[in-house]
Amino acid sequence: MRFNEPQVLTSIMTQASCFSKIQERTNALKTLAKVVNDLLPSPLNQQCRVANYREGVLILEVSTAGWLTRLKYEQSHLISEIRRSILPSLSSIQYQINPDILVKLSQRHSHTVKSSLVSSVMTAKSAMFLYALAENAPDKLKKQLIKLANHAK
Repeated sequence: MRFNEPQVLTSIMTQASCFSKIQERTNALKTLAKVVNDLLPSPLNQQCRVANYREGVLILEVSTAGWLTRLKYEQSHLISEIRRSILPSLSSIQYQINPDILVKLSQRHSHTVKSSLVSSVMTAKSAMFLYALAENAPDKLKKQLIKLANHAK
């Protein structure tokens, strides 16, 4: 008969060598990702992420081929700095294009843009200019300008 009693997750993690190996590997990749992120220039580090490290080869994912080209210009600097700071056994870097990075980045960006658009409100003065512009506009444009000006608060 089994003895089934709830256990604390940390005790399970320390008992099972498989879980502790996974946790160590995750922490090592997280540390490596932070080092790579710090070494790359600002727009490039958002378009790239560490996918894996095995047998002396660092595997980086990049959002597009254009960013991959730019990343390859940084390759020699990146390899030397990673070897110096964290991985002396690094022999090379392999690249993979993963468009999901770009999708996630654009979703984050569109969320911030939407929130900033919601907070901006058209002023009465802007509406007045739109009404004045609509007076001399063709009928189709006139309707759209008036409709836009009616959104002023």
